[in-house]
Amino acid sequence: MSFFLALAVAGLVGYYGWIAMLPEQEVRSAVGIAAQIAATMLGFLIAAMSILASISGHRLLRNMQRTGHYRTLLRRLFWNAAAYGIAMVVAIATVVMKGAPFEAGALATLASFIFPTMLLIDIAWRFWLVLSNLSPE
Repeated sequence: MSFFLALAVAGLVGYYGWIAMLPEQEVRSAVGIAAQIAATMLGFLIAAMSILASISGHRLLRNMQRTGHYRTLLRRLFWNAAAYGIAMVVAIATVVMKGAPFEAGALATLASFIFPTMLLIDIAWRFWLVLSNLSPE
């Protein structure tokens, strides 16, 4: 669903030409900021995986490992981090583009940034559930 929402938003922006209405320098700046945010979020997600690994001996995490929920959480964290990595690469490539490919790159940056951001909502909820249900042993 996140993927289709990202494509729909980018499609609407492209269809109505909203990127072409803005000065190129402003769009280029926004694309650069998207690359920075994607890199930061990639780092945060890697840190979240490290936190989970450091508390993996906790009773709740052991139960999650037994039921398969821990693997699901790690898989979703990994895919979200990979999606932010792709968004970062797309944005960096777009920053150096010139002419007509730049607008297509800006749309690709928009879609590739919305997708992991929507995935992050699910990850944040699951991570909150884990951290809020940890109790001292």
